[in-house]
Amino acid sequence: MTRKISTFIFIGLIFTIAMWMSDKTSVVTVDWRGMVSRFSIPEAMLLVLVFVAVVDFLNRIFRKLLRAQVKEAYGYNAGTPREDASIDVLASKISEKIVIGRHEFDEAMLLVLKSMTAVTAGDMKEARENLKALKKIIGNDPIIDLLKMKIYKGEKNFDKMEKLSAKIMKNESVQIVGMKAAVEAQMQKKEFTEALATANKAFELRQDLYWVIESAFELRARAKDWDGAMQVLDSGLKKKIIPADKYKRLKAIVLYEMAREAQEKSDDVNFFRLCSQSIAADETLVPAAIAMARYYVANDNQFRKAAKVLSTAWVKNPVDEIAYEYLKLYPKDDITARIQRMESFALTNAIRPSLNNMILAELASEAGLWGKARAEIEQFLINNPATKKLAKMIAKFEHYSNNDKDAAKEWEAKAESCAEDSQWVCEECGYSSDHWFSVCPNCNAFGADKWHLYVEKAENEPVEEVAADDEE
Repeated sequence: MTRKISTFIFIGLIFTIAMWMSDKTSVVTVDWRGMVSRFSIPEAMLLVLVFVAVVDFLNRIFRKLLRAQVKEAYGYNAGTPREDASIDVLASKISEKIVIGRHEFDEAMLLVLKSMTAVTAGDMKEARENLKALKKIIGNDPIIDLLKMKIYKGEKNFDKMEKLSAKIMKNESVQIVGMKAAVEAQMQKKEFTEALATANKAFELRQDLYWVIESAFELRARAKDWDGAMQVLDSGLKKKIIPADKYKRLKAIVLYEMAREAQEKSDDVNFFRLCSQSIAADETLVPAAIAMARYYVANDNQFRKAAKVLSTAWVKNPVDEIAYEYLKLYPKDDITARIQRMESFALTNAIRPSLNNMILAELASEAGLWGKARAEIEQFLINNPATKKLAKMIAKFEHYSNNDKDAAKEWEAKAESCAEDSQWVCEECGYSSDHWFSVCPNCNAFGADKWHLYVEKAENEPVEEVAADDEE
């Protein structure tokens, strides 16, 4: 309850008690459509007080619903430290300049709610009609521009959206909302330089909003401003916007990209420092582990350190690239020794047992150990469909072990239609590739590439790994 309502009820109760003490016999008769009710004066006064309390309660519920709609319509992240302050921009700073009657105020609030609901439902025609009616009541208040912005976004009219955002940014009360709209429009129009400039301004103004941290980080990373990206990450962690686990992962990727740039400049000192820091932040980052292992081998043939880095990554995030890199550390091994080494290495992979089967089947096929190859292939097929590589191994098995050339040709033909063996998949859009990217070439998401044992051929469709826990 508001303080005024609470005070009114408190005084009313005192007055009711006083009336009851002074006059216990008086009766109030209410005759409504033939229904006659009799109350003592204290009872009547208590009913009035209860009615006032109920009306106040319903009014507060209505305001909470409207507040929730405002949050949803303007994309404020639930739970952010300054969420209430953000909503105040819309709920109070805009409306405080409007002087209208109570009835018109209620009607205007209802029209705001209806407009937001229509935008959320995708009915832009109804949203425009409600906006037109709202404008007749409150005039050219900034909230009109804000609602119009949501309509432009729903219509995907990003040119008008960007133009209107420039106007909104001139109003200090809603400047941050205009910046958000501008960044969204510029990103959609692929005006990344302009979007970065806007996001940087927003970052200077507010570092306690999720969209500011997310946009500034993504755009700085796209521009390869790694120092700037780290600044945003640190701020997001400090403001408790970025969870600690996600922070470590993104930090590791940024440091790895910085290490790559140092390596391209033949700056071994900074490469080693940055790559080491990257692995310390996240030991499961495959490209960083491989790059560090190669560095150890290239510098003083430090094979033990290289093997340790790869083994640590393999235990926590087993990927075929790590296994192949590990086997390369021992070039003098013959095929039998490689199989034995891989069997020992496979014992530490409890996360993706099917990957062990795939690699061992490949090595056994290469060695002509068809009995072992068959056992590994059959184990793989229990949990996974046949992949391209596996189909070719089966073809070799049919040809050399069973001497069935027709079956071998049949499996060779099937290989083209089989799933890919393993690929990196963007968890945002489903883009798949043989290579890991820090920034997705398709949707520009940063750090979204995850390795999967096989990928179905459906284009741009995220695929869950079969018979394997998530590496995170």
